[in-house]
Amino acid sequence: MAFILPFKQVDVFTNVPFKGNPVAVINCLNITEDQISSKQMQAVANWTNLSETTFIFKSSHPECHYKIRIFTPLNELPLAGHPMIGTCKAFLEFTETKNVSKMYCESKLGVIELSIASTGEISFKAPPADIEGIAAEASAGYQKSLGCEPVASPKLVRVGPKWVVFLVSDAEKCYGVNPDFAKLKHISNIFEHTGLILAGSKSGSMTNFEMRAFAPAEGVDEDPVCGSGSLALTRYLHDHFKYSETTQINITEGGRLGRDGHIKTCVSIIESETSYSTGGDAITIINGTISI
Repeated sequence: MAFILPFKQVDVFTNVPFKGNPVAVINCLNITEDQISSKQMQAVANWTNLSETTFIFKSSHPECHYKIRIFTPLNELPLAGHPMIGTCKAFLEFTETKNVSKMYCESKLGVIELSIASTGEISFKAPPADIEGIAAEASAGYQKSLGCEPVASPKLVRVGPKWVVFLVSDAEKCYGVNPDFAKLKHISNIFEHTGLILAGSKSGSMTNFEMRAFAPAEGVDEDPVCGSGSLALTRYLHDHFKYSETTQINITEGGRLGRDGHIKTCVSIIESETSYSTGGDAITIINGTISI
């Protein structure tokens, strides 16, 4: 049976059309999850050819407003950053929900809390993020594929996607790198990494960074503006700089792809509890339907 389902394409981490990172969102609230297969959802994600495509279902979790499924052109992901924000924006519009400050989404990593500011910015609190070193062979391979050296040891950060964070001397160095995507893909596949987050500080700042996200092993050579990558970078920076109080980090991304993404992340330190969040603006570009 074919279904005609509501469809939106939302531009995330921007308030200027076509300058952020688009996510396709399909509204499946009026069908059950067993009425559409993972194979069908993967086919749609391959067709949209965006870094991610999401599907909204009713959640059986009493706390959650909806359930999300997230697909790259090649695989399903347990969590991804800009799709979380764009899907929340789409859900609010699909359901005509207004004047809310909190939403809860069921994901493959559990319940995700989202906050909606009075300005319309949407952010979400990340699950705990593990950080660890990587093999010397992997580090050397990434250096060769990027053609530059890090200023600190690259580390693997698990935020759903498994990002290796690679910090270079400054924002200009980050912006100017021309990766060998075939080598990047090869290294990522060998070590089962999602990809690599490259970042450099602006004018020596500890809180302002240029970032780029490379995931050729997932079918995305360079993601325009990457939410999960910003969480991985923020976790890495906290490990590197040892922030002692709640700190906001401002990240720009996408210039090499003609975008102008702006991400706000936060390291929240309350007594002995530390958490991480990421967020920004989102605007709907396309409204329509899709036949599946």
